[in-house]
Amino acid sequence: MTRNAMIGAVGAWLLAGACVAPLQAAEPLHPLANPSLYEQQGHLSRVNTATGAVTISGKVYRANARTIVFIADGKGGMRKGLTLADIPENVEVSFATGADGTITQIFAGSLLLPVPR
Repeated sequence: MTRNAMIGAVGAWLLAGACVAPLQAAEPLHPLANPSLYEQQGHLSRVNTATGAVTISGKVYRANARTIVFIADGKGGMRKGLTLADIPENVEVSFATGADGTITQIFAGSLLLPVPR
């Protein structure tokens, strides 16, 4: 392999890696892999799917179509929910909010433990 061919191959490899990295960054962080992301916790009492309002421990939060939902299955496992409507009411939740206060990820169930302070 000539020097120019080798440089071209390395350049193509680096370019391919740069194109794949943003796709991987968009994957949601699994709650058990990164529990510190879910530091806020409370009791979810109401979900209004029409407005995106979620009431947790008496406080109303906003969620949107980009909010990532995980739900404990009651058997020690979990599944990814498709929408806020998949979250049962009257359940304990752990969640993360963005800078604007919108819920970015929410986990319904009791697989997560509070983060020690």
